[in-house]
Amino acid sequence: MNTQKSLQTSALSKEPKLLNVAFNQDQSCFAICSEKGFQVFSTYPMEMKMERDFTLTGRRLTHDEETGSGHWKEADTAVKSSTTGIGIIKMLYKTNYVALVGGGKKPRFPLNKLCIWDDLKEKNSIILEFTTPILNVHLSRTHIIVLLKNMVLVYSFKLKPDLIFSFDTIDNYSGVSDHAITENSSILVFPCRNSGQLHIVDILNKKKNSSEGDEDKKTVSLIKAHKNPIQCVCLSPSGKMVASASDIGTIIRVHDTRSCALLYEFRRGLDNAIITDMKFSPNGMKLAVLSDKNTLHIYHVYGDEVNGKNKTHILKDLPLFPNYFKSTWSFVSKDVGNKNDVINDVGTLGWADDESVIIIWKFRGIWEKYDIIINNSIEHNKGSRWQIVKEGWRSVC
Repeated sequence: MNTQKSLQTSALSKEPKLLNVAFNQDQSCFAICSEKGFQVFSTYPMEMKMERDFTLTGRRLTHDEETGSGHWKEADTAVKSSTTGIGIIKMLYKTNYVALVGGGKKPRFPLNKLCIWDDLKEKNSIILEFTTPILNVHLSRTHIIVLLKNMVLVYSFKLKPDLIFSFDTIDNYSGVSDHAITENSSILVFPCRNSGQLHIVDILNKKKNSSEGDEDKKTVSLIKAHKNPIQCVCLSPSGKMVASASDIGTIIRVHDTRSCALLYEFRRGLDNAIITDMKFSPNGMKLAVLSDKNTLHIYHVYGDEVNGKNKTHILKDLPLFPNYFKSTWSFVSKDVGNKNDVINDVGTLGWADDESVIIIWKFRGIWEKYDIIINNSIEHNKGSRWQIVKEGWRSVC
């Protein structure tokens, strides 16, 4: 996914309430960060699970005369911290570890320093420093993955991380990448050195060799996904499919990560747009796409008579017509923007379940839930069988 999409502001617009939003590996929780610190919520129902406000450091270690040990106590007068902003946050499932990179007007940490924060101990447990700013991060129980402007670095997850793999990339200022973890694989996708191409790496691929025993090997594949630079990518939960969009934003392509074969080609629209986020449903059968036009599109990845099919043009089977008429469109879509916004808000996608999409908006700082339901108000042959309904919203900050 594109986690570092630049936010264009105008003189009349306010600053975004959230600097970054990220769902955890199974989309059961999401983390937000801001100029003050970070928070972690359950996806649905939305409940706060963790909070760290760096603006107040009013805690001090006091001595207990009875036990002879020290313990934390709230100070009588809170001390204000001058460096509080977090620009990137990533969770490790539902553990107490989160990856933090400084950001905002007063960064808590330098932009080139990755801190693995242990919230139980209330301190950094692992620190990695680089010569250039960090643009994206991914975590697993065994690896720490760091994206720089034109490099991807894979480290072991331990107190003193070892560099395992490194890959050169095209200039990737938005940190475009995604990571999918299963029991037998750890699939990483990012742009390679050629524009429009994707690098697929299994960093946890274990193959049995009769002569050498168990040996760790990395599997690397290249996919020629688009002619233009890659704008956004996402992996299915199984890691078997990768969806991608270029900076043109009219076509979304889904490839097999093992064979690199093109599985599906979906059309978002006719005019150009910036795809701000994409996310597969937990069962991998639907793909949600959000653009800077604030239109939410849902595609069936496996269409059948039960689940329904994506839309096609009535003239698709006629010869000599342009490819536009042969396109496959989303089976349902909805305008989820706010007309009162001075500028378009930027949303991050997640799924509460296989029929419910979550959007976290950065500028407004709100959580919204949209349900995909059967449209009973019209006959199937006169309109869409499906519709997207806004189920509710809440503020996250």
